[in-house]
Amino acid sequence: MSARVIEFPEQGIPGTLVRYTEGGGEPVELDACGPVALSSGSRLVYVLDATGAEGDEGDGEAFDTDALAAALARLPSDAFVVADLAGTTDAMVRAIAGQRALRTLVLAGDFTDEGVAALGGMPGLTDLVLESPRFTGAGLAALTGSETAASLDSLVLSEATAFRPEHLRALTEAPHLASLTFDGMPAGHDLAGAVLAHLPQLAEVSVAERPGHALDPAVLERLLAAGLCVNGISAPPENAALFAGAAAEAAMPSAAGQDDEDEDGEDDEEAPEERGVLRELVTEDELERLLAGPVPVLVGLTAPWCGPCAFLMPVLEDAVEARGAALTGVKADVDRAAWAQERFGVLGVPTVLLLREGREVFRFSGAATRRQVEGWLTTAGLPAGTGR
Repeated sequence: MSARVIEFPEQGIPGTLVRYTEGGGEPVELDACGPVALSSGSRLVYVLDATGAEGDEGDGEAFDTDALAAALARLPSDAFVVADLAGTTDAMVRAIAGQRALRTLVLAGDFTDEGVAALGGMPGLTDLVLESPRFTGAGLAALTGSETAASLDSLVLSEATAFRPEHLRALTEAPHLASLTFDGMPAGHDLAGAVLAHLPQLAEVSVAERPGHALDPAVLERLLAAGLCVNGISAPPENAALFAGAAAEAAMPSAAGQDDEDEDGEDDEEAPEERGVLRELVTEDELERLLAGPVPVLVGLTAPWCGPCAFLMPVLEDAVEARGAALTGVKADVDRAAWAQERFGVLGVPTVLLLREGREVFRFSGAATRRQVEGWLTTAGLPAGTGR
């Protein structure tokens, strides 16, 4: 039995419409035309590639973006919970801004600050991605004190080459903004200063490093020293300089002119086998007994369904094995040991922590290369070959 029906234009709108049910069930692709029935708990995701609109080159279907914007504006304000729009214009941004039930909004195109300024009425929006070479950030000022700013948890700025860091300060009063990501943008001290204005609520910063946009070690040190997790790694402020230096070394080519391994993992079709070097933790008491001893403990949080974990755990095994009695390695399956996530405040896997005398020395989240792991452990005073 349908809980509600959303009326789309009879002629339809371009793009892909997907219906899914929260809590389970396979997503179903639908035609975005005429009446669309939604059962209780079902939600709609709308994906559009308008890069080929109005005769422009691209993979998208040619259509009138103004007509699309008008059609979107006529939809009920709770039609979608996710919208991912490529080829976005200001008119399309203003139209999608009327979707007050959106939780995730991805906008890529040539929209301007005028369009972004219209996004203030989304009380459920937690994740916002903005990708436009014309966006300077001035439009963020219009979001100050808005419903959107009050709910926003994550902001991603991608290829925003005209962006001016000082405009980021307009969101400093967003109470839940915990994650900032910058992709394809210069990341200098001016951006670092704007980022640090978001403390204490900000927890994570990601910078996608590219040629010409590499993260300066001094900037990385500044962010780590403020207690932020940067590109998946965090360390006590007193160790910020050491770990910034280790990151810079890991980014340099090896003496042979190549990294020790393919960082993207593309050369390895199958994950290497684990060898049992990492002890399996089940109870928190087991961890406490290890932490009471004199040997540092490397903890890997993993899960059987986690692809990156399957590649990372053997890397950790090699690192632990190379240090003999100087390092103890353990792993915890978060499905069986839920206490580990709560204890360490971990939301995702893989996450790896080094603990010495019960204190956290450093942590990192996500995939990491063998070279990075070795560099971090060496920086922490545990070079390979110790304890043998």
